Amino acid sequence: MTFIRKIRVGNHTYLAEVKSVREGKKIRQQFIRYVGKEVDGRAVRRTSTDAISVEGVKRSLDVLAVDKIAQELKLPDLLEDNRVLSLVYSQLLCRKPVSKLEEWFTHTEIPDVLGVTLSTKQLYNSLADLADFPFVRLEGTLSHLLEKYEEPCKAAVIDVTDTYFEGKRGEGTARRGKDGKVRRLLQIGLAVTLEHGFPLFYSSYHGNLSNMMIFRDMVVRLQERRMQPIIVDRGMLSAENLGVLLSLRVPVIAGLRKSKTLERKYLRKIKREEIFTMKRRVKLKNTSVFTKTYLYQKGKLIVVYNPYSELARKELNFEKGTEETSSAGYSLIYHNTELSDHDAVKKYYDKDTIERAFKQLKGVLNVRPVRVWLKNHVEGHVRVCYLAYAILSLMNYKLRKQKVSAVDALQSLQHGYSVTLKDRKNNHQWSLTVPLEPHQKSMLKALGVVTKN
Repeated sequence: MTFIRKIRVGNHTYLAEVKSVREGKKIRQQFIRYVGKEVDGRAVRRTSTDAISVEGVKRSLDVLAVDKIAQELKLPDLLEDNRVLSLVYSQLLCRKPVSKLEEWFTHTEIPDVLGVTLSTKQLYNSLADLADFPFVRLEGTLSHLLEKYEEPCKAAVIDVTDTYFEGKRGEGTARRGKDGKVRRLLQIGLAVTLEHGFPLFYSSYHGNLSNMMIFRDMVVRLQERRMQPIIVDRGMLSAENLGVLLSLRVPVIAGLRKSKTLERKYLRKIKREEIFTMKRRVKLKNTSVFTKTYLYQKGKLIVVYNPYSELARKELNFEKGTEETSSAGYSLIYHNTELSDHDAVKKYYDKDTIERAFKQLKGVLNVRPVRVWLKNHVEGHVRVCYLAYAILSLMNYKLRKQKVSAVDALQSLQHGYSVTLKDRKNNHQWSLTVPLEPHQKSMLKALGVVTKN
């Protein structure tokens, strides 16, 4: 039987294949061939460059980064179907419809990492299965896992966006969406944590349901989670339906639309020199605003003045040839919480986490348009996007010290390929990744990814 012997020469350790042979009463090791050398504790085989051939090149580093975060979120155990995970990974790493994924997968390490074979039929079946999956339980488990990174029972942010169906067989009523297109619409309500934008849950609604009805449904779910206060953008509430909100008895910080009544009763009575003072200044992350507070509807109405916004609005109006600037730079916030007015304003403007979340869902995750036809495929696709966003949000958290977003990190890592090489003389095959740039190494280290070199 042969074995590998380490031979130390100076500062180098060489590897040789040897076997034990008996000569009389003595046993000695007979040299068979030189194998290679040991570098950093790993065996490096000896081979001739003339005998090496490239067997394959696959996208690797971005796949390994996504898989590492999915493992930390225990998604393989929670889903029990790695084909669903392959859809989640592809949603983060490419923009192809399901019908085009089978061939794309062959150029990535996704099938190897997940240990699955992937066909178009199997992917559509997994999409349909995901639509029937007990997703509320999975949302709760994910939320609990993410509590280690952000304390539970803090403020939550909710908002609604819409997406539309492609194809002629989709269900739903045609309606003009926010982008002006007339399609069969599906509205998606998303709730995330305030500080890091970790997902709490999502809900989908048909296209004609009002924002207020959606808001009430989502508030009930947040109350079950004991999340408060709830922060809402001005698109979901108006002064007229604020009474409905108060009947829910939930602490809320909400933007209000500037109705004619509110403008006449509050905004037109404020003098610029009265609000634009040091004592009314609230310092935000990237700017400063100035506030004045009134008692209103069992809570407080805060008039917020932003001089930079006023200037931008006036410039826009001047370009249009109009001087209608009476309320330019002013906005309204309502709150009925125990927070100070100063803290309520800061929390409201910290809600850009939900805006970033929807930007990623609609842009990077390509939730619009849904390029599947059947209702269960549409629901499955939205759930794939939700899981992809969960991965993206934790990646953002882990990369925050690197001062790089998860989106930018994945774009950089997509050029990290795994190259499979083969020594034709001894039929030995191995793989390694292309040399990494220092910033790529630091990103992978922050994500906990170990590469093959």
